[in-house]
Parts: sequence; C-alpha cells; structure tokens
Amino acid sequence: MKEGGEIATQLRKAGYKVKILNKMKGHGFDVGLIKDIHTIIKRENIHVLRTHQYHANLYGRIAGILAGVPVIISSFHNLYESPKKPKLHRRLLNYFLSLFSDKLIAVSNAVASDIFRYDWVKTEKIKVIYNGIDINEFNSKIAKQEARRLFNLPPDLFIVGSVGRLTEQKGHRFLIEAVSHIKNVGVIAVIAGDGPLKDELKNLSDKVNANCNFIGMVLPEQIPAFLMAIDIFCFPSLWEGFGIAIIEAMASGLPVVASDIPPHSEVIGDAGILIPPGNTERLVEALKMLIGNPSLRETLGKKARERSRIFSIENIVKAYEGLFEDIVRNKGML
Repeated sequence: MKEGGEIATQLRKAGYKVKILNKMKGHGFDVGLIKDIHTIIKRENIHVLRTHQYHANLYGRIAGILAGVPVIISSFHNLYESPKKPKLHRRLLNYFLSLFSDKLIAVSNAVASDIFRYDWVKTEKIKVIYNGIDINEFNSKIAKQEARRLFNLPPDLFIVGSVGRLTEQKGHRFLIEAVSHIKNVGVIAVIAGDGPLKDELKNLSDKVNANCNFIGMVLPEQIPAFLMAIDIFCFPSLWEGFGIAIIEAMASGLPVVASDIPPHSEVIGDAGILIPPGNTERLVEALKMLIGNPSLRETLGKKARERSRIFSIENIVKAYEGLFEDIVRNKGML
C-alpha cells in the first residue's frame, strides 16, 4: 500500500503481479487508498482477499466489503500488548470488520487469545496457522570455520548469537549484560541486525565490559550461514507474535535459549531453554549450563531440528490451501 521492497522485488521476479500504491504518506485516514484497492479488486476479478496486519486489515477489508469480494481472510502477527494495550478504536474496528470476514488467521495461539480477549471475536472465526520456513535452506553444508570466515568471526571462541532488529522489543541488552558476567571461558556474543538502539547497545557493551560483536544487517540468504557459525542461539525478546528467527535456529540444529513468553514456549516446547523475560541472572545460568555441557547442547540441537519440521513451509501451505478450499466449497464457489 505504501511502498515496495525486497518482497515486492522477489514476487515480481517469480512472475507475480505487484501493484505499489504509494499511499499512506500522511498520518490521517487515506480514503483514496480504499478507492485504489477497490479498483484493483474489480479489475482483477478477485475472489479471495488476503490482508496482513492492522492497516492492510483496515483498508483492505473496507475495500473488499464495498467491492463484494466473496472471501475475506485477515492475518494477525503480533500480540496486542506489545508493549502497550491496543487502542480502543482499533479494537472496535477489528470487531466490526471481523463480522464481514470469513476467517481471522493468528500466527500463534497466543495471538489468537488476544484477538478473542481484546476484540471480542468469536473463537470459531479465528484459526491458528503458524508462520513457516523452508527447512531445507537451513541444512547448510558449509563448515563452521568457513561460516565464521564469511562473517569475520573469531575461529576459536564460543559464540552466542542472536538475530533481530535492534529495538527494545528484542531484549538485546539482557544478552549483553549476561555475557558480561561470563568470564574466562572464551565466550563472545555476536549480534546480527540493525536498528535505532544500535549506538545505545554498543555503549552498554562498552560500559559493562561485555565481549560483543555487532556485525550489522545480515541478508536473508546469509542467515543459514550465520547460524552455522554460532554455537548457541539466544532470543531474549520481551514480546513477540511468533518469533520466526527461533525456528530458523532450530532448523539449523542449534540449542536455543529464549524468553519464556507464550509464543516462544509454543514454538520451542521442550526443545530449548526458556528463561523469564528480562531476567539477566537466569539468562546467565542458562548460557553457562549450555556452554559447560556439550552433551546437552547436542541433545537440544537434535530436538530442535526435529521440532522445526512442524513449521515447514510445506505444512503451512497445506493449511492455507485447505482453509481456502473449505471456505470456497462451503460458499458453493467450487
């Protein structure tokens, strides 16, 4: 609706039609955006409309309702308290628009619970379909030392790695603080990502004398190699809707330490270590336990790889195909 990006580029390369509307440039409600989406729906004779996240769910569903689209499905990817509770007008709008939606997709049971709790949407209108990844991409054949050379990482240190935008949400400060308490064992934290807290986190690392390396943004196609280069994956987020980075680490066979929030526990199960969010002391304990126990790292890595198959892109595609077919069939469109 606003601009393109890497996803738009890849879709076009794959032969899909992509229309960038260049709207939502201001802060007010953009009536013209509804008109543009309505025009596309009519011109392309759309039968199933998918929308993703708040603004797309708002403008897209209004346009879809006005255009008389037979099937409307909206997706929700984040918890509502992230960190603040949602605004009342957003809750009311989602409740009203849900009356005209065939299904609301939540990427986790935790997100589904929030839709029910805050927007008063009936449970039968909500369906959980996880996000998925191509598992095969993370069966990397590259050797660990070669992977480390690619990112200029030390070959002989124990690496605790993390991937994510440098924001408050991701909780990187707790990893930095934790590493500052792990001395004399040759451990370094390597953080991949960029964001508004970059300078603040670097200053914190210097202040607490933590052995940290900020390598900046890693391209999506480089993530499998980065995960191959590290020994433990740490994801101390304060809130998430799902946390696909965890699944990528699990598919790579890494032991995972993550904050114990509902979406994480739902994904990890018993295939990793969960610690209270924002608790540096417990994070230190978990990391030390894994660093000192190669057998435990191997066991959790194998469990993680096996569990990651639940979230394969093939399973997710089948779930969406089944949903589309059921709705279309029930409406007599097949």
